[in-house]
Amino acid sequence: MKIAPRRNRSGRRAVKRAVWRARKLTPVPEPVCTCDCPDYDPAAGCHRFCQAAPLRLSSDPSSPVEPLIAPLTFELKRLGVFHPCWSCEGHNDTAGRLWKLPRVWFYANSVVHIRALGETLDRLFTEKRVKTRWRVVLTHSDSDNPDTTFSLEPESRDGQVLAELQADARTIAESLHGHFWDACARLQQLAG
Repeated sequence: MKIAPRRNRSGRRAVKRAVWRARKLTPVPEPVCTCDCPDYDPAAGCHRFCQAAPLRLSSDPSSPVEPLIAPLTFELKRLGVFHPCWSCEGHNDTAGRLWKLPRVWFYANSVVHIRALGETLDRLFTEKRVKTRWRVVLTHSDSDNPDTTFSLEPESRDGQVLAELQADARTIAESLHGHFWDACARLQQLAG
């Protein structure tokens, strides 16, 4: 079976609009974490390794973003088209086996941006820059929240090592912007 692209022009225009919107919104003006960051120094700039980022990225001061996932959370937010809402750096159980995967949940307004993020993750895996294939999955938050959320997370498989997954998260954070824009350019080219 072959799946033919839709013939309607509105789908192609939607891709072009989504890429244009992403370019208009990116990067998020500094400071990235919060517009009124008391730790922001314009001379030094805003970066994913800021010591205050875990606290400033969180909407709840009593529950900061865990430090090992904060750089990826920061870079997703800096793109301007994703809005992180929850994260976990991953954890081992008391026997040292992987218990919780690292992941970042986020909101997105366009499936075109989700596709570009997915292509970014595929490219990093194909280039062997990450050890585990990462993906974007549809999820949900609380039962009283009708908004759709997505999760950026590694595929789960036996024998995974938390330190390797956390290294992958760092690599994704470092590579996200360039690869995301390459994916957007390819999508825009396909849209004509």
